[in-house]
Amino acid sequence: MIFIEALQNLNYIAIAIATIASYVFGFVWYHWAVFGEVWANALGLTKEEADNTEGLGGAFAISLISGLTKTILIALLMLVTAISGVFSGAFFGAVISAIFTVTSTGYYNGFARTPSKLTLINSAHSVVELSLIGAIIGIFA
Repeated sequence: MIFIEALQNLNYIAIAIATIASYVFGFVWYHWAVFGEVWANALGLTKEEADNTEGLGGAFAISLISGLTKTILIALLMLVTAISGVFSGAFFGAVISAIFTVTSTGYYNGFARTPSKLTLINSAHSVVELSLIGAIIGIFA
């Protein structure tokens, strides 16, 4: 399958839904009541510092763009490998995350001496996020 042809065959409604879902999921995951407190403590931030979003516009924009690019890639890979269905999509997203994100985060953070709690929270976020994206794309496949 030619790359341009594959891009034309993607379900962009599913991509939009999965991208927005991944963005909202990030807000929930890092909310103070979920993992936000542990995450902030691992970074040495107070609640006030963690809640202060001043100057983070670029980070929020990159987060949205990152979610879109991850969603398009997962949708492309699921298309060319003929993966469909909510469970297959979720499993596929988890595998992609484990292979690329979790392993990279583990060794980057290991050498940076980042607290293991932070590595675990961010890695688990990636697994669940990409599972969510894969599940949504799988529903529409």
